[in-house]
Amino acid sequence: MKNIILSRKGFDSSAGGVASPIFDNGNIFSIPIPQKSPSPHKYKDLFFNGISGKDLLKESSAKSVTSESYCHFDPLLTEEIGIFGQANSSQTELKKQHVNIGDLFLFFGWFKQFSRKGKHLHHIFGWLQIDKVVEGRDNIITYLDQLGTTHPHGFGDVSRYSNNTIYISKKNLTFNNKEIECRGHGLFRKTHKDLVLTEKNSSRSNWKLPKKFFSKTNNLFLNRLKWKDEENCLVDCLGYGQEFILNAEKNPNIIDWAVKLIKDYG
Repeated sequence: MKNIILSRKGFDSSAGGVASPIFDNGNIFSIPIPQKSPSPHKYKDLFFNGISGKDLLKESSAKSVTSESYCHFDPLLTEEIGIFGQANSSQTELKKQHVNIGDLFLFFGWFKQFSRKGKHLHHIFGWLQIDKVVEGRDNIITYLDQLGTTHPHGFGDVSRYSNNTIYISKKNLTFNNKEIECRGHGLFRKTHKDLVLTEKNSSRSNWKLPKKFFSKTNNLFLNRLKWKDEENCLVDCLGYGQEFILNAEKNPNIIDWAVKLIKDYG
């Protein structure tokens, strides 16, 4: 594994306008961004861990979409399969940093516990380790047809996507050519402080990474991120951008961090 990618997904200030909810019982589920053109899923089709799309929209008091609105359900992390699509400049960024088979996406987004007037948080909600990379419209459509499934990056008119690419998950996590007894993709069912990137009592873009795994790292950030306070593992995640790439090849301790999260909470 050469890279761990912190990939920002779900509702944000411009797409959806509110945070994804943390429910009273601790359950979480990232609300996918809306899509104007037809897609394989509407919000009413969403369901995970007892949470429906209707529940998500109600809990977050989302106003910009309804249960009948189309959503861009991506990453698609079901019991059966994990697929993540990327395109345009964000995909160019991944390709430039040689993100490929074996690398691990950790998906995070904007969350809040509305019922208790909780803080706005950047919270990790899912993962996908890459087993296969499929590039280009025709190849994506053919692959999805063979798989017997649908995904927004291979559905309808996808001409708006340049560098259209989908990443397919491994069946099981694999490190150093050894399989671990964890699925290669999935969603975290409940919130936990270890899954929260945001520093306690700070705004959501101020992160505190665990010292045990992130101290004394060497050229850790390959794009966008940089240390605000390296000694205390503080990072500012500011501005736009979806993909934040970490150098796991030179910093294997961060692989231990990611595996621990998946083992403990996945």
